[in-house]
Amino acid sequence: MKVVLLHGFGENASIWDEFINLLPKEHNYLTPDFSFVSSCKTIDDYADWLKQELDNEQVSQCFIVGHSMGGYIALAFAEKYPTILKGICLLHSTTYADTDERKATRLKTADFIEKHGSAEFIKDFLPNMFNEEFKATNREYILNKIETYKQIPKEALIAATLAMRERPDRRNLLKTLKIPIQFIAGEKDKFIPLEASKEQIAILNYSKNVILEGIVHASMLENPELTAKVLGDFLGDV
Repeated sequence: MKVVLLHGFGENASIWDEFINLLPKEHNYLTPDFSFVSSCKTIDDYADWLKQELDNEQVSQCFIVGHSMGGYIALAFAEKYPTILKGICLLHSTTYADTDERKATRLKTADFIEKHGSAEFIKDFLPNMFNEEFKATNREYILNKIETYKQIPKEALIAATLAMRERPDRRNLLKTLKIPIQFIAGEKDKFIPLEASKEQIAILNYSKNVILEGIVHASMLENPELTAKVLGDFLGDV
């Protein structure tokens, strides 16, 4: 099966480099990179971009693992191109739209990036994805990732921020999509409220939806072995 690993906001496809090695070998993994894309105005635009990438790779059916913003894109893709998808894993993501408070924060984020650039933003943003233990034992790794991600064009970060702000609520897809959907959530996630994850998991009532204890927003890095096991089991079911 073709499995698309779609990175999140403020990252690029390199975030999957080590994690892929832990996943079941019988699948073929693709890691599209939208970190440089500044032409998309909406999450639907990113879904169209992804469709073009898959067309270029001659992918007719696939499973999408979407981390954070990657999950938003996966949901929009599911609405627009349902016959292509075999299943979705929402990895630290949500079907809910931004709250008014979150929308206000997005505008402040876009303004900060415009004024101060990518490097200053990534330096403050990236560490918030990890739990304290990971930060304490992987300081060099995080610094290296900051060096990598601060190269993301500020125009692309601003475009992504504003697209996330305007995305619609897609919780209805949890009931209407005819494909398997998995949630992998972090108990201590600072970006996706735990209660929101619990609400969505309850709707699906699927045993392989999990809330990972002690995890913030990047379980594929904070606890890659467990995350790969949970995801691998789901891929096996699909």
